[in-house]
Amino acid sequence: MEAFAPRMRHRIVELYQDGLETEDIAAMLGSSLSGTRRVWQQFREEDRTAAKPNAGGRRSMLSAESKAVLLQLLEAHPDAFLPELAEQVERRLGLRVHPQTVGRWLRELGVTRKKSRCTPASSNGPTCRRSVTAGSTRWRNCAAATSPA
Repeated sequence: MEAFAPRMRHRIVELYQDGLETEDIAAMLGSSLSGTRRVWQQFREEDRTAAKPNAGGRRSMLSAESKAVLLQLLEAHPDAFLPELAEQVERRLGLRVHPQTVGRWLRELGVTRKKSRCTPASSNGPTCRRSVTAGSTRWRNCAAATSPA
């Protein structure tokens, strides 16, 4: 829900000061009863009509040092899952973080966790879930490009 525009907040206060009731003001301006009442309450208690500034939430625990350590961990263990990375971050930095937090940090750093579409052929068949027919040029080209010569 968005805050009322400053002009609307001023108008609500003016109408209250003119003696109108909450229901009348809300109906006139097309606003909710609770929102109208809250604007008036803030004016009476705090003498302000402006909305509270948004603090922006918690600050990130990812400092420049943490970024470097995270990238080192990822370089050393490129196939590590997010819970494993979170555990390693806790061991190295003493920061206990949720795996989703590690994932968000990686996104912020521009690191993708997708595997390449063309991986080396495994010893027991195709590495993708799609059925690959003998005549599939995509698989053949991929396998030829990655298999040792």
